[in-house]
Amino acid sequence: MFKKYIADRKFYNQLFVVILPIILQFFIQNFVNFLDNIMVGKLGLEEIEAVAVANQYYKLFYPAITAICTGASIFMAQYFGSKKQKELQKIFGIQLIFPMLITIIFVVVGLVLPEEIIRYFIDDNEEVVKIGVEYLRLAVWSYIPLTLSTAFTFTLRPLKETKIPMYASSIAMLTNFILNLFLINGYWIFPKMGVSGAAVGTIIARVFELLFFIIMFIKKDFLFKTNIFKYFIIDFKILKDVFKKVIPLFINEVSFSVALVYIFAIYSDFGSVAVINIADAISQVIFILASGLGTATSILVGYKLGNNELEEAEKNADYLLGYSVMSGILIMFMVSICAFIVPPFYNVDSEIRRLTTYAILIQGFTAPILMLTRIPFFVLRSGGRVIEILFLDNVFMWIVKVPVAIFFGYVLKSNIIIIFLAVELTRFLNAIISMYFYRQKKWLRNLTK
Repeated sequence: MFKKYIADRKFYNQLFVVILPIILQFFIQNFVNFLDNIMVGKLGLEEIEAVAVANQYYKLFYPAITAICTGASIFMAQYFGSKKQKELQKIFGIQLIFPMLITIIFVVVGLVLPEEIIRYFIDDNEEVVKIGVEYLRLAVWSYIPLTLSTAFTFTLRPLKETKIPMYASSIAMLTNFILNLFLINGYWIFPKMGVSGAAVGTIIARVFELLFFIIMFIKKDFLFKTNIFKYFIIDFKILKDVFKKVIPLFINEVSFSVALVYIFAIYSDFGSVAVINIADAISQVIFILASGLGTATSILVGYKLGNNELEEAEKNADYLLGYSVMSGILIMFMVSICAFIVPPFYNVDSEIRRLTTYAILIQGFTAPILMLTRIPFFVLRSGGRVIEILFLDNVFMWIVKVPVAIFFGYVLKSNIIIIFLAVELTRFLNAIISMYFYRQKKWLRNLTK
């Protein structure tokens, strides 16, 4: 049992080469976002709540575009394993075109109906609505460069080019931090713009990120590189194969995100959304390693599947499962420490700080279970098992998590921490189901044959 889940040094060396740039990328991104969160938090409770509510729209948008890129990247990893260059180029074209169509819709709706979006969550505080509308009208413009950068990121990672997205994210997030420092507070020659300054800083940072990807694309000879106009010539056979995977993933991600936003609305009815917003900023630490493991899975498992090395793919998946449990325990201690260090930095009353500490501790306690569920999820995705993924994410969310939130909120009238604890504890059931699908081994197949 020990040998099945614990690899030798050679495997971990290979794993760290893959995930360290990604972990560093997400660490920089989330650390700077965390600092941004604190800077907005210094403005006051209304500003925290306004930005938190406006960002729920982003939480609907971003999973929608990543669902398409994720579905396409399944084939990207396996085509890379089978050395099919023309197919890689066509997949990149799909990742450029279709997410941008979704982005245009979100940008238009965000510009036309910003007040309606904000009032869905908070309708009894006019100042929060005003600040939220002001922020959202600017923030949606950052979606366009972000979408193009996401296409590059989801293309480069399966090709083992993990450092370039790391550098791009580092440039963007450091730029965002510096601009937010000046624009939110009005330092030096810059005006004090408050939350609008945070939105402007995000737009400029996303443009810088995209420019870095474009420069790298021009300078380097990537496998997917070709005449730019060829990306817009769609191979309908490949498109059909890709969208067989993309459509269930897209439905899953969008429906899952709607459920998350709905649960957030329940939280807002039974306590300050600032509690969840601050806790969420800390919980991103959990997803640093989870995201790194997801990319490692697409490479160390997806690549082997595409190369028809099914036995090696299974061994690597088991090793990643063991690693996920060890890293989850480490994250539990890290997040628990943050629960007592971070809340005092925010300009909120003592009760909000106390509740935030509880929320962060809950996230720390459930971190090992969350990490355990990630490997089966990413392994199933690498093997194209979209129906199981749909069940683990979307179906589970709507038949378990949402009813739990409704029951503890509207039936038992519990406070926000009890509702949050009940929702987070559903991860244990999700872990059991995830391991059941994993052990069936239906994901052990080569999609490129």
